[in-house]
Amino acid sequence: MGMGRDGEGRDGRVPVVDVTVVGVDVGVRRSVVTFVGTWAKLLSDLAVIYARQNGVSLIPLGVYDAMTRAYVAEISYPGVDKYRGGELTSNIVNKALGAVVRAIHSVQRIHNALVGLAFEDLRLFNEHKRDLARAKVVWELIVNRFGKVMSRCPSVKTSWFWISYRGEVIMPIRDSIPIVLVEPEYTSSTCPRCGTYLGRVRGRVTCGYCGFEGDRDVIGAINVALRGFLILMKCVREGVIGVARELQGLAHRLFIRLFPY
Repeated sequence: MGMGRDGEGRDGRVPVVDVTVVGVDVGVRRSVVTFVGTWAKLLSDLAVIYARQNGVSLIPLGVYDAMTRAYVAEISYPGVDKYRGGELTSNIVNKALGAVVRAIHSVQRIHNALVGLAFEDLRLFNEHKRDLARAKVVWELIVNRFGKVMSRCPSVKTSWFWISYRGEVIMPIRDSIPIVLVEPEYTSSTCPRCGTYLGRVRGRVTCGYCGFEGDRDVIGAINVALRGFLILMKCVREGVIGVARELQGLAHRLFIRLFPY
């Protein structure tokens, strides 16, 4: 990237980097995927096509005018519970996620862009929330898909208007896709356009301040993507991602030599 130790370019200015983030709101019976940033539309179109080739449906839900234009799609599955088990859900989720990852790799390769995946950090959560406990099973299916972590960036705190966000960026050893884990608080109850608290959202809701409309999962997915985008941009500005990607690339090539696919 041509960065110095302080994360700035050789001329002392912070370099401009194409950054796009795919945010995933993981639910019990569906996950909503949001594409935000420079290559959002291309990623969304490719992911829908690749999912169809994988035999699963990634259904476009529309374009939402949030902080940037957010392209939204959903994956539906039967859900994981003690009666059904997780095999069918795992199969659908893996195929859909595989399509998203393939789309990310295509954009990275063709446009040399930085594309990240953002999820809520469900490693720690309130055990009394049953839906969240079931959703964590699907979340683990998704996150474990990336295997071992090669590098872990320090916890990052950033802000948008008056709201502060915190998250963590990790670099999996077998993928050149930074994973952003964002704080899960209020992702489904904060308007992604103006930041207004929407209360306990069930079904569709309209923001009384700016008029934004969306259902709970869509709002959550857009907020996850926007938080991930802000955190990833801050890491780029501070030079953390540049170093992590170079080290990850070396480790990935070594990993392929030792354990070819």
